[in-house]
Amino acid sequence: MTQVWIYTVASSKDPDQVACVVPWQVDEEQIFFGPCKVRMREQLRRQYLSSGCNYTNTIENLFIVGINGSNKEQLRKVIWYGKLSAVMTFAEADKRLRGDSFRDLRESPYSPLHVRPVVKDGRLLGYEHTSLEHVEGDLWVSDLVSSWHGFRKKGRSLIIKRGWTPWEVFDRDCCMLLVNRFFAQGQGIEFDEEALRILRDAQPQKKAKIDYYAVFGRTTIGQPDGLKGRYLAIDGELAKRFVAWLEDRSHKVVRHSQGGGSESAKKTCTSYPSKRRCRTVC
Repeated sequence: MTQVWIYTVASSKDPDQVACVVPWQVDEEQIFFGPCKVRMREQLRRQYLSSGCNYTNTIENLFIVGINGSNKEQLRKVIWYGKLSAVMTFAEADKRLRGDSFRDLRESPYSPLHVRPVVKDGRLLGYEHTSLEHVEGDLWVSDLVSSWHGFRKKGRSLIIKRGWTPWEVFDRDCCMLLVNRFFAQGQGIEFDEEALRILRDAQPQKKAKIDYYAVFGRTTIGQPDGLKGRYLAIDGELAKRFVAWLEDRSHKVVRHSQGGGSESAKKTCTSYPSKRRCRTVC
């Protein structure tokens, strides 16, 4: 079954440029998605990983689509989309994502592969934060856990307490690789009436409030709904129609791919912590 998950890339307001480190274009073929969108990653973790499985190649037709964040020009476009190809823990990503194609990803000061496993005798003891991504306010902690239990924090490391397992503690320990279908570097994909018809059919309760800027409808106070911390899931025939629309429109967009993009143009993902219960909502 074809599925499409659409979300707002809040940290990237430019409708023609992916100006943040999540997602990260590895090359023309692959996109890495690490921290942020915790609910999405929690769902993928439950669906594809387990206490005995840290890596899964996926064969389902699951497409993840990002649109740019709100802006004063009130322009909204698709700035990236990809087809899910692999789901893994950050420890597996650290082990597998090596070689020349992943060099920029690993060496960037704001790398979205922002934690490294702490291992002893082949056993995962915890994670160490090694990037500037989500360093402020220790927001990286909530990329790995939803509750403050089962571990102790020591500097920039999270160490699992005795009697607990990584699966129990790191319930957000999930990142992914996607087949690169489109990554805006100068021009995004504009929404048109065909796209809006699909989005209205997918959100019948918001149908009257969906327009070119408010593609997810509007809040009770009339503001465009950015689906903060959430995403729109479409499946079945509607998903197939949306993917067909994306494929057609993306081929008409001039693409200026430059690897992972200019680091100077990249921004960190915006996150909002809460007390004790850690949560990112980007």
